[in-house]
Amino acid sequence: MVALYIAVIYLTVILLTGRLLQQKAKAIKSPLSRIPGPWYGPLTTLHLRYLFSTGEIWKLVERSHAKYGPIVRLGPRQVWISDKAALKKILVKNDLPKVAMYAEISRDKFSPGLFGEIRHNPHKRLKRFLSPAFTVAYIDNLETYFQTTVRDLLDKYQSTIAEDPLAANKNGITVDLMDDLHNVALDIMGECSFGKGFGQTNPNTLIEDGVDEKVWKQIPRSIFDGLSKRYQTVYVKKVLRKLGLDIQFDWPAEMITAIDAVVNRRKRTSECERRDLLQHLIEEGKKPDTGTTMTTRDIVDQMAEILLAGSETTSGTLGCLFLELARTPAARAKLMESLQPKPFGDDSEIVSSKTVRTDPEYEYLEACIKENLRLHPIASEMGRRTGNQWVELMGYNLPPHTVVSASYRDLHRNEKYWPQAERFWPERWLPEEKRDGAPAPDMDAYYPFSGGNHSCIGINFAWAEMRMVAANILSRFDIVEVPGQDIDFRQYITMQFATGHWKVTLKPRVQQYV
Repeated sequence: MVALYIAVIYLTVILLTGRLLQQKAKAIKSPLSRIPGPWYGPLTTLHLRYLFSTGEIWKLVERSHAKYGPIVRLGPRQVWISDKAALKKILVKNDLPKVAMYAEISRDKFSPGLFGEIRHNPHKRLKRFLSPAFTVAYIDNLETYFQTTVRDLLDKYQSTIAEDPLAANKNGITVDLMDDLHNVALDIMGECSFGKGFGQTNPNTLIEDGVDEKVWKQIPRSIFDGLSKRYQTVYVKKVLRKLGLDIQFDWPAEMITAIDAVVNRRKRTSECERRDLLQHLIEEGKKPDTGTTMTTRDIVDQMAEILLAGSETTSGTLGCLFLELARTPAARAKLMESLQPKPFGDDSEIVSSKTVRTDPEYEYLEACIKENLRLHPIASEMGRRTGNQWVELMGYNLPPHTVVSASYRDLHRNEKYWPQAERFWPERWLPEEKRDGAPAPDMDAYYPFSGGNHSCIGINFAWAEMRMVAANILSRFDIVEVPGQDIDFRQYITMQFATGHWKVTLKPRVQQYV
């Protein structure tokens, strides 16, 4: 028996060694072998799978670009690019398709939302259908729903100040700003997409009639947990599928029931209660591959991905904006000086997104947001693939089925395109006579919302939310970071604070209750 065990172990070692040598031979012969990168990159994807599942892939990419340059090979057929001409080619000119992993993130890869749709024609049809709900004019009409949630946040802070106004006016109030921003983003998406907020910012918010309150308020968490689980288990699902096991992660039954109640109530109503994205899907939604009418389940899947894309992205980006301002005193002081302080109260003005983008008072705030999007693009990278064609990039011939990831973060922090690239320098984005020595932005090296046909459909929605939330908080508070916090980031779909939390002290700019 012992001899049999030894023989099995011996045979296993031989097989593994042979497999490794075979992979090494392929790596040497591959057209990608000329591309620089770590020695282990051509041999395995185990390190990539681990780093994707832990949200730390961006750290390896950043280190590798710093060591090997704007094109680097990190896997047998995985390449990362941060050269601006090459990025324009893969994103705009060639418009390479997205990698298959995005389809795995959707609940059903054969009926995905826009983010998970990797098929060219269905993606094109779905984006064309959804686009009218994301125009500037359409978003302007939704701003009353943005204002409801922003008002709830300000009321929450006002209530905290009222508990001890003297102390609050002198020392400010300490809040978990990252948690608050995340809740605001979720409720704004709830208001604009499902017809009601989820009670994240204001627990007293009225919920959907006939739906259990606990279930309704857990919808956002169900969506986030479900999508995170899919992202982290993409490779596991692929292995199991090869073994004949097609594993799917469905939404909780309670969540499906709750959203089904909203959809069915609207279908029964003869008059449209509001022209929002959900109504657009109910009235005109067609499956992009078959052209058949969307079922409630199809609508749930579409709205779930949109909720994620419209909340995690903007909350994370806003968190980074406030972080940069808290850690750049000169820029924060200049911004505070440019913004007229505003009081609290039911009669106080809620600054609209349209005001921010058109009123000269907010010119420097606009510059701060643009500079933050440079340092912290909504997605630090986007995976594309060469399909069935060879593609030439930067003097290298990439064979079919090569994964080509666009390194937006590294591009945006490249000294070649952005002098003093690590510096938060909003003056880059001001008119020439106001730049105070800052270099003009290189717009060919700027992809905060990706580019080409797969660029972010929600760009106008994201801008509206960022403008409104930032303007209304910063018009009322100065922000001081609570010391002793170790800020790290994790990237699953978008870059987020690793812990999901960040505490600051908000100091009222107008004295309250005195």
